[in-house]
Amino acid sequence: MKNLPFDTINLSGDDVQILEDTYDALKAKFNIGIDCDIHFDVKKFDSTANTETTIGGILSINSSSPFYLIFLKTHYSSYGLKSATRYDWYKYTVWAYINQTKDFGRILIRHETFNDRLVALLHPCEMKFEDDKPFDHKFYVVTNDDQKAHLAMNWNFRNAVMGMGDNMVLETEGKSLIIGCPLDINTGQTIQLAEFASKIAALK
Repeated sequence: MKNLPFDTINLSGDDVQILEDTYDALKAKFNIGIDCDIHFDVKKFDSTANTETTIGGILSINSSSPFYLIFLKTHYSSYGLKSATRYDWYKYTVWAYINQTKDFGRILIRHETFNDRLVALLHPCEMKFEDDKPFDHKFYVVTNDDQKAHLAMNWNFRNAVMGMGDNMVLETEGKSLIIGCPLDINTGQTIQLAEFASKIAALK
């Protein structure tokens, strides 16, 4: 087994293999480094604020617009239906972490669903972009500060976000931005995330 820059304790062999394949694929495509000094607070963002989640590894993507890939390890447990036996397992998700120059406030962006449109009829709470119908129709956006969010989410930003994968979520807190997928890590999805994050990181 390779010496991976991730916490592999209590992972299944298949999950360790996914981490190894993902690490190799990232090294082949990007100039990456191992970063242990950056401080990332998992509780800062709603998408990662799980009490059973810890940081299992951090990679820096070194380019003209650098960003980080945060590998989060989450503990799950359940009990058998016919016994009191407890089952524990661990899974990884991966999130891109980008420091921006603009203050976005708190924003959540994800692909809009049919249920979102139904709820909006009764409880309208999402941001609207009347001057950008394609973006407005495609994404569900909520914020705590409409004015600040509209200023930060200019056309260049929205145009870049149009390429966000179907399962991805983008969340901001001030000048910090994360992008990720709540689903278990897989190699292809992580490469897609890193490619998309590099475009967002390049925005000024």
